[in-house]
Amino acid sequence: MSDNIVTSFGVLNYSGMLFNKGNTKTPFSTLIGGNRKVTNHVEFVTGQEYQADGGAQPNISEVASLTAPDATFITRAQKTNVTQIFHESVYISYAKESNMGTLSGVNIANQQANPANELDFQVAAKMRKIARDIEYTFINGAYQKATDDSTANKTRGMVAAIESSVLDLNGNPIRVWDVAEAMKLVYDENAPLSNLVLWVDPVTLFQISADAEQNGLTVVNASRTINGIQIKTLLTPLGEVGIYLGEFLPAGTALLINPSVCGPVEQPHPEYGNFFLQPLGLTGAGVKYQIFGQIGLDHGPEWYHAKITGINTSFVKPEPGQRIYATGPIPMVETLPELKKVVLGELTVGTESGALEIEYTVPPASTPTLAYVWQKGNTATGTFSDISDATGSTYTPLTADEGKFIRVKVTASANAQGTALSNAQKVGAANGE
Repeated sequence: MSDNIVTSFGVLNYSGMLFNKGNTKTPFSTLIGGNRKVTNHVEFVTGQEYQADGGAQPNISEVASLTAPDATFITRAQKTNVTQIFHESVYISYAKESNMGTLSGVNIANQQANPANELDFQVAAKMRKIARDIEYTFINGAYQKATDDSTANKTRGMVAAIESSVLDLNGNPIRVWDVAEAMKLVYDENAPLSNLVLWVDPVTLFQISADAEQNGLTVVNASRTINGIQIKTLLTPLGEVGIYLGEFLPAGTALLINPSVCGPVEQPHPEYGNFFLQPLGLTGAGVKYQIFGQIGLDHGPEWYHAKITGINTSFVKPEPGQRIYATGPIPMVETLPELKKVVLGELTVGTESGALEIEYTVPPASTPTLAYVWQKGNTATGTFSDISDATGSTYTPLTADEGKFIRVKVTASANAQGTALSNAQKVGAANGE
């Protein structure tokens, strides 16, 4: 791919205030920036782990104590991540650098070009791009350790790192109780609950705020600051947790992060440092510069964090008067059962499906109203699409459905609430075929 050179007619000069239409926010990188580390090796340690069993009452008699027990040992495992390269270039002609006084557009007398120095502007813009690329990588990076010089090292981001504590909401809107459940997963992994920050997108923040208000709780704005980032605070049954409107989260995903164990790991060049600007060899009447740096993420022990997936990506307004929990005594209010599980039986072409097995968190006081949407896909775990006009409590597979997978989405209302997807059943051939 050839260079795109900054020339006089390629990048015109204008006067007036400069406004950047792009997004330059890098809150996660800023949040953990105070924990910066340096390495001289592409692979670095994120920690070592071991597990000491315990939590049982010994049953040792005096006679038994006269003989020492068999010796055992506790093993350790070392966890690592890698730095990766971020590399950009800027190429500016001499004519462009010497032609900054020429204005285009509305050329008003005595106006000056903005920016005044094209190289400074281009380099600053490239650095903002690198910063955003780093922010994306620290959240979504997929791990890859190079095995040869032509393979890229890729640092592991938070989404991929968190494996032990994962809460799947199965398309339901997030509630304060779900945040507490994610905190419990962290607690169950023997990790601390202090300093946790929930990294969310706007819809998730709306939903948590609405649920908190519905149940007499409060999201306190800018109640504390971490490395210059103002963090909201939510009170849950397991204690306080920070909330921040983050960047680059996958749809329907929130991260419960302990930033105290996270940090950027830089791998500087011994002579030039990290993310340095360097002129390259001259070719004709212009000069090309490169920006080079290497950085990775130390995410710490992954079990210090949690991940909430499958969050409903649309805001669901809470129903009036439906309070689930509160920090103080409240009047007794009937809580609607939630739809928990839907089981679909075998399916055969031309035969109406049997009655669905439907489970609730608690038995409804009276029969709920149920809405059905039948869906079809090519595989049991792939993409499903709604079947036209299939909205009844049963479904009769067509010939075209043979070999396909069918499932049903059930939504409860009136005397119950919630939405659940059934298992996917493969449609068999018609009886006798």
